[in-house]
Amino acid sequence: MSETNSSRAGLIAACFTICIWTGFILVSRYGGKGVLTGWDVTALRFGVGALIALMFLSRVTLPPYKVILLFSVFGGIGYSITVYTGFRLAPAAHAAVLLPGTLPFATAVIAWLWLRQNPSPAQRIALLLVFIGIALTAADTLSHGAHLTGMQMLGDLLFLCGSSSWAMFTLLLRRYPMPPLTAAVTTTLGSALLYLPVWWLFLPSTMGQAPVAEIAMQAAYQGVLVVFVAMLLYTFAVRRLGAQTVTLLMAIVPGVSALAAVPVLGEPLSLLTLAGLGVVTMGAVLGARLVSLK
Repeated sequence: MSETNSSRAGLIAACFTICIWTGFILVSRYGGKGVLTGWDVTALRFGVGALIALMFLSRVTLPPYKVILLFSVFGGIGYSITVYTGFRLAPAAHAAVLLPGTLPFATAVIAWLWLRQNPSPAQRIALLLVFIGIALTAADTLSHGAHLTGMQMLGDLLFLCGSSSWAMFTLLLRRYPMPPLTAAVTTTLGSALLYLPVWWLFLPSTMGQAPVAEIAMQAAYQGVLVVFVAMLLYTFAVRRLGAQTVTLLMAIVPGVSALAAVPVLGEPLSLLTLAGLGVVTMGAVLGARLVSLK
């Protein structure tokens, strides 16, 4: 495959990933307002995902146990627990900015500390724009009442932790390159084996009280589209375009998902959050332009 075709295929995979991640924010925030706990949604994510992964187990060669553990902790359990808990505390617009929005920062910082990889001058401008958007979102949180501010601040911090966990996973994909299917099966099965027994024995659950429709929606979206299909597409995009480029492209998600949350979830956008979304999207557009100029 030529370099041009390789980049085009990576961009297509990234675009489909953006669509799934946008729906992920809306569906997860809807679930955060429902009966299921964050622990339950995480269990559905890995339980259903593991059933699918088992179908492809004979077609992949699993990496060493160390890699399985790292992928499971950062790309699976750590990300899921922090994010699904955050969705119960903070609105979808904040998740839209602080999950994909902070991903370029977390990736760039970890890449600098771990891989000694410095962002280019153009990437630094894009990162600065995203940072301004994050600061405006934080200002929106601080503008609310004390009780609501405390809840939202905790949710925002959990989103930041989730973004950092996914950034680490993104760079691990570069450190331990493997086919997308292998990465998806490795992360999903490893996370299920580590998490599901702990959830079943020790963690609080409302699975028995939740409506069947709520369980089915979360199981289908989180366990099939997010944990498996999006994982394949995301891993493929990272292999074709590079980790920092893909994380910049993912910054397109905030604007789309936050605007969609207004009619879908009935969550209005404040002026501060709207301004934050604007500059984050500008940073994303700059990142996308860098890809087209390669």
